[in-house]
Amino acid sequence: MNAQSLVSAETAAEAPRAIPVRLTVNGRAEEVLATPRTQLAEILRDKLDLTATHLACEQGVCGACTVMVDGRPQRACLTFAAECDGATVETLEGWEGDALMDRLRAAFARNHALQCGFCTPGMLATARDLAARLETADETRIRHELSGNLCRCTGYVGIVAAITEVIAERDAAGIAPVAPPPLPEPAPPAGFAPFEPVAAPQPEAAIPQGETRTEDGWTIVRRSFVLDHPADAVWAAFRDLATVARCLPGAELGSTDGDRFAGHVAVRFGPITARFEGEGLFAADDAERRGTVTGQGKDRGGQSSVAGELGFAVAEGASPGTSEVAAELRFRIEGRLGQFNRPELVSGLVDHLLAEFAANCSALLSGGPMRESRGISVWALARAAIAGLFRRR
Repeated sequence: MNAQSLVSAETAAEAPRAIPVRLTVNGRAEEVLATPRTQLAEILRDKLDLTATHLACEQGVCGACTVMVDGRPQRACLTFAAECDGATVETLEGWEGDALMDRLRAAFARNHALQCGFCTPGMLATARDLAARLETADETRIRHELSGNLCRCTGYVGIVAAITEVIAERDAAGIAPVAPPPLPEPAPPAGFAPFEPVAAPQPEAAIPQGETRTEDGWTIVRRSFVLDHPADAVWAAFRDLATVARCLPGAELGSTDGDRFAGHVAVRFGPITARFEGEGLFAADDAERRGTVTGQGKDRGGQSSVAGELGFAVAEGASPGTSEVAAELRFRIEGRLGQFNRPELVSGLVDHLLAEFAANCSALLSGGPMRESRGISVWALARAAIAGLFRRR
């Protein structure tokens, strides 16, 4: 055997072995050969010619490859075909003549819910699940459930309207929502010995208390934190809007006129850069040590707009010489940065901003240098999300 033949034999020996995978796809029994690492999307597109399952990011982010596996939406790009042996798979081609899908297709066309159409197969798969499962056509819930399907064209308004219409039609026809099938209990792999998990050391949370939720399209964030300075000194700083803007990362106060002000906040999220410029009102109650900031603004490119209200109160802390600050932020972002309306993103980012704000306030009150402001960035969000994950665990 020559060297080339030896290399070919070794390569063949190292190549993963294909195994038979049995699936029920769109009502038909199928058997295909797949290696352990073959994606379900590859089987659907390359073996079964079901090309409505689109591939884009191949990281489970965009949702274009969403199909139904055993009655639940699933990313075909992240699912190994071998894991689906014996499963029932439904793709867009299989819903031809389906009454619910026919209503969705008509509603999508009626509400201009598609443009280039690349995300549409995955979007329709998710939409059908929502139209079959949700009990009420609540816009906030629909937007939350659609957050795993990205569309670069429509702005989602028509998509949400189409799903809302179909759910209303379903209710008018007296059709009850269908609960998804229960998830099977995963079987432990062979030879796996149970163990007692060791809790990782929990880092100190800079912002220990609060909640984040959505209500009527508004994101509401409540937080409280402690400063090692007397309440009167903290209120004197918070009473001055210029001081508050100086301590907030990314904020810059432009001008003031009595209780009115103008300024901007800089945001950097990956390739997206926005500079929200706007105006608002500032009100303060010295007797109660409470303040309110309301405002609205747009970024220069006209791609996003924001409206919000910040209320804060300063009280004596539990320990002498300390103070507790309670804050409530209500806001709504429209446009390409609308993803920040999602509580999962907002919670970690707000914790990061408040930690930076508290550190700057403390430094200012102590007469020390403040941190250099670089605006709100994707790296700050990533660090905050990781820290939030540790806190939740």
